[in-house]
This record gives sequence, structure tokens and C-alpha cells, in this order.
Amino acid sequence: MVIRNFSWMLFSKMVAMGGGLLTGALINRALGPAGRGIYAEMQTWVALFVMLFGCSMDSVIYHFSNREIYPIDDNSKFVTIISLTLFFSIISSLCLTLIILFRPNLVSTTTAKFILLLDILIIVTMFTNNLIIFFQAIGNIKLAAIVGIAQNISYLILISLTYIYFTLSLHLIILSLIIMQLVAITILLILSYKSDFVFGTFSGKMSKNMIAAGLKLHIATIATFVYTKINQLIVLGYCGKREAGLFAVALTMAMAIMVIPQTLQIVLYPRIIHSKDDYEVTIKSLRVGFYGWGLLVFFIILLAKPILYIYGGDKFLSSINTFRVLMIAVWFLPLSSFMAPYIIKVGAFYIMSASAVILGFISIGLNMALIPRFSALGAALATSFTCLIGFGLSLILLWYVTKNNPLAFLKLKGDV
Repeated sequence: MVIRNFSWMLFSKMVAMGGGLLTGALINRALGPAGRGIYAEMQTWVALFVMLFGCSMDSVIYHFSNREIYPIDDNSKFVTIISLTLFFSIISSLCLTLIILFRPNLVSTTTAKFILLLDILIIVTMFTNNLIIFFQAIGNIKLAAIVGIAQNISYLILISLTYIYFTLSLHLIILSLIIMQLVAITILLILSYKSDFVFGTFSGKMSKNMIAAGLKLHIATIATFVYTKINQLIVLGYCGKREAGLFAVALTMAMAIMVIPQTLQIVLYPRIIHSKDDYEVTIKSLRVGFYGWGLLVFFIILLAKPILYIYGGDKFLSSINTFRVLMIAVWFLPLSSFMAPYIIKVGAFYIMSASAVILGFISIGLNMALIPRFSALGAALATSFTCLIGFGLSLILLWYVTKNNPLAFLKLKGDV
């Protein structure tokens, strides 16, 4: 089951990565470094408000999918999740609108002009994310993978046709993102109807419990966002649109490469949440990630120049060193995420939040110290140092909740 799920999700992620490379290459060439910097700003604001008002629903859905602890039927869980998502997404879009209207100095004038499209993008993104996670959490990895494939193919077609026959502008790119999310939502809702999920009953008790659990974990979610995404806005503020565009391309390419460990993490959630050998599986995953993924990261660092040339062209080759430094973060960030399913299963939300807050402060301090001196490279250094420290804190957290030696993953062979 695990191998089959991993294969389906890996195929989906590879399609997403391949499509992302192609669409990214077209977008980068159409917008250039300055335009890419503005696009990165829009993406960051959307991601910020999706995260900020999402109440950590992505992680909470996994926790409440455990049928032994929460015996409520999946139909009622589905209706409850959809209702909460509708509420959170509307609040999120309204808050972004108010901020842009009353504090326009916080965003660029170009971003302010896209307020309506960005609001819509927030809503459809939150629905897509939570619907896909629901199906993954109940163990239907294959369905989630197929939806992801359809989603990314539709986006690739839209961007490619627009690039060939029209001028690929920011307006058309945002519209394409919205359509991509609507494709996924439509498929998921049709399948939910056929599975009778839509005929469930809203559970007020479960919604209160989900919100309460989400709030416990939300500080960790916010802090994680801070040390992986917010630096794009800091680079834009200190260094301007061009430098922000260079950093955005390096960061996007680095994060896209995490397709394999991200796939393993997705498969780990239902495997660990619904099984008894959760700790053993966690340690084995860490072992594979540390050595296997680390070796692959080393080769990617060596191939940094051709990778960035394919993705961005000549205009973005000056971000090679930034990309190489970010690959250190790409090695350690997934390793921390491999421990998340176990920790979320046992419900250690408060301590997760505490460790994430520490990382958030470290990240902000490093970014504010390094970006003015080293520009985009400084942001990459801050991200990588933070992810390395975060890995160490995750190991301490795993030891705290299990009282077992988390360094057992360093053994190439042997028992856990």
C-alpha cells in the first residue's frame, strides 16, 4: 500500500515539477527579474493570508482523520471541513482587501491593482488545499494524485497557449492560477458527491475541536512560513524588484526540487496516523532522507548552473550561489517534516508551536542581519541556517515525545 501510494503521488509530483519548470521558464522569460519580483510579492501575500487565516487546517485534518480517536463518519468530517474552509477563506480575503485599501504602502502599486483577483485566488487555493488533504488523510492518495496531475496539466496548457498566442502578463498568469485551482475543486466536488460525502452533517462539536487544535498549532505554522517565505518581502523592501526576482527564482527552483521528500511526507501521514509502528517508520524515513536525499542534493548543487539556465535563462544566472546555499535548506527542511506526522498524531501542538516560534525569531534576526549586507544571498543563508537549526529542534522534540534516541536514524543498518 505504501509503495503504491508513494508511486502515485511521486508521479503526480513529478508532473507538477515538470510542469512547474516549463511554466516557470515561460513566466521568467516573459516577466524578467523585475516583473518576477512583483509576481513573487503577489504569491507571498496570497500564501501569507492562506496560511494566516487557515487555522492550520492542513495539519488538523490529518489529526482528526484518525478513526479510532474520532469515530465520527467521514461524510460529516467532509461537510465540517468544507464549512470551516468557506468561513476562513472569506475572512482571509476580506482582511487582505482591508489591508491593501487602508495600508497601501505595505504593497507595491502593481499588487494593489490586482486586489480582486488575489482575493479570489486566496479562496480557491484554500478550498483546493483542504479538499486534497482530506482525501489524502482518509487514505485516498491515488485520487489526490490524479487531481494534482489534472490541475498541473491544465495550468501548463493555459500558460503555454498564452505565451505562444498572447502576451504573458501578470493579469493572465493570476487568472491561469485561479482556473487551475477551479479545475481541481470541480473534480474533487464531483467525486465527493459520488462518494456521498456532501450528504454528511455539520458537526459543531468537531468544528470547535478542530479550531481549538488549529489554534494550538497555528503559531508553529506562522513561524514556519516566516522562515521559508517571508524573506521574499524583506528582499523586495531592502533590495528592490530585480533582486527580489532573482531570489524568487532561486527559491522557487529549490523548493520545487523537494518533490521526492514532499511525496514521502504525504504518504507518511496516513501510514503513521493509522498504524502502530509509527516511531519505527519515522526513524526509517529519516534515515532514507538523510543519506539518500542528501546525496541527491549534492549532485544538484554541482548542476546548479544548467538547472538555473533552463529555468530562468541568462538573466537569472547571477543567482547561482543563492540557489546552491538554498539547497542546504532543501536537504534539512524535509527531514524535519518527516517527524511532523508522528508529532501531530500524538497531538503535541503546544511544544511544536514553541519550537517554531524560536525558529521564527531566529529567522527574522538572521534575515534582517544578512539581507542588507548580502542581498538575496543573505536571505538564502538565513533560510539555510534556520532550517538546519529547525532540524535539530525537531530531533529534540521527537526525543521529548518518545523518550527514544532520535539519532538512531544515523545508523546505516540495525534496529531502530
